[in-house]
Amino acid sequence: MQEILVEIVELEEKTYHPLVQAEFPGLQNYWWVVDTGASKSVFDEKMTNCYLIDNDEHVMATGLGKEMVETNSGTILQFKLGGTNFGELKVALIDFIHINNEYAKFSDKRIIGLIGSDFLFTQNAIIDFQNKKIALAGS
Repeated sequence: MQEILVEIVELEEKTYHPLVQAEFPGLQNYWWVVDTGASKSVFDEKMTNCYLIDNDEHVMATGLGKEMVETNSGTILQFKLGGTNFGELKVALIDFIHINNEYAKFSDKRIIGLIGSDFLFTQNAIIDFQNKKIALAGS
C-alpha cells in the first residue's frame, strides 16, 4: 500500500480541499486537488510539456452549474505521486486560469489538475483527513 501525504487547504470557512504535490521534471510548487466528485481526472491544458494530446479523442466535461463542453483528451505518460510512478493517466484538458484565480484568493497554491475518481477508484484510495494522507492499495 502506497501512502501519499496530503495538505488540507481551507478555501473558505469549513470548505476543505485535499491537495497533493505534483511531480513533473522541472516543475515545482504545483499541486493536484484530490476531487472525489470529479468522475474524470482533469489537467491544465497550458502545461503542454507534461502530456501528449490525444488528437482523435474528445471528451465532454462539466462542473457544477455549468453546461457540458467538449474538450480535448491527453495522456500523462508518467503520473507520479509520492515518488511512485503509476504509469499513464488519461486526462481531460481544460484551462485552469479560473481555478487558480479562485485559489489565489485564499491560498498560495498553484493547481495543475484534479485527480478524479477514475484514478482513485482503480487505486482503491482511502483518504484519511485526520492523518493527512491518502492510502493507495492498487487494483
